[in-house]
Amino acid sequence: MKSLKSNLQERIAFLKLKSGDSEAFVFFYDRYVTNIYRFVLIKVSDKQLAEDLTQDIFLKTWQHLVDKKHIKSFQAFVFRIARNTVVDHYRKSNRQELPLDYALETIGLFDDSTKKIDKTLDVETLLKQLKKLKPEYQEVLILRYVEDLPMDDIAEIMEKDKKTIRVTLHRAINKLKSITNI
Repeated sequence: MKSLKSNLQERIAFLKLKSGDSEAFVFFYDRYVTNIYRFVLIKVSDKQLAEDLTQDIFLKTWQHLVDKKHIKSFQAFVFRIARNTVVDHYRKSNRQELPLDYALETIGLFDDSTKKIDKTLDVETLLKQLKKLKPEYQEVLILRYVEDLPMDDIAEIMEKDKKTIRVTLHRAINKLKSITNI
């Protein structure tokens, strides 16, 4: 979770951003570029492509702001653009998304240094089980537990209402529990 000071800085920067302050955009870029890159890399499993798509995402975000279109939350907005950009990439390339385990192995989240998420389930087992879930469940779990996003932002990113996201997350967790025998 963000600290109170960090949250206040973000609110001030957001107000400046709404008034067209390009330095405020740099603040948000610096704050979110790593998270967006990680999110995209998990989806595409190609470092160069993830870098290119991340730059496109921030370009689209800037263009949207230049056009004076309204946004409620920068974080939710930039993740929604990231999600849609990845979907567009796969549509244009006429390919399916790579399996989650391959993506996580590619970015180094499948290493021996991370021992346990929980006392009963190690990371490798979790990742193998996670790939068995449908893409919507994988995405909601990644946004919530890898990116640590609040429910409101996840709802905005996935373009669904908050109640639907809570139900989807609950179902995803239950499904994951059932296939991992927790």
